Amino acid sequence: MLNTNAFHNVLNVLIALSASMIAVLLATGCTQLADGALECSQSFVGPGFAAVAVTALSTLKIIINILRDGIAGLIKPQPPVDK
Repeated sequence: MLNTNAFHNVLNVLIALSASMIAVLLATGCTQLADGALECSQSFVGPGFAAVAVTALSTLKIIINILRDGIAGLIKPQPPVDK
């Protein structure tokens, strides 16, 4: 049986990593040059700040899960939902 809680938490980590990359590109106004380099002179906020902000929010979600269920709670199967 699929451990949905572990899967959920793996997704949290992947979201944090991918959102950081996307945030650098979109939230800061950077553009990609023809040679693949990023040009960020029009950026309203530094790429580092955007990456840290998104990563911090996703990390906070994981920390809350750890505080609620303990570190083992990140991978233990969740009980069935009562209907």
